[in-house]
Amino acid sequence: MIRLSLFALISGLVAGFASWSYGMVFSDALLVDYSAVIPTTAIFISSLIGCVLATLGYAGLTKFLPNWGEFIFGMLFALLSIASIIGVFGAQLPDSDDESFYYLIFGYAIPMHFFPFMVWYALKPLFTRK
Repeated sequence: MIRLSLFALISGLVAGFASWSYGMVFSDALLVDYSAVIPTTAIFISSLIGCVLATLGYAGLTKFLPNWGEFIFGMLFALLSIASIIGVFGAQLPDSDDESFYYLIFGYAIPMHFFPFMVWYALKPLFTRK
């Protein structure tokens, strides 16, 4: 249990750092600051919560469905990651005179929804070895 808890925290923090890094590169390359719309704390907290919930779901499914749990978990995690981008399209954005701001926010925010999924699966072999 300690190993899974550590895995959840580390994968969440790494996913948050990866999302934040991507956001910084994106903002610097396009000279658009989105930190007022999506604060750094929100990026880290959402990544951390996503990875903790994923770890809990993984532990539960693999315990109660040993043969199919990992497959079902992977499918659910992928589907939930994809479904989470719907919220980006429905978000209330601040008024801006620059029309490109509204188009570029999608390129900024949507990829961040997949970092918890990618990091969680990248780090999983380090923490789930028997």
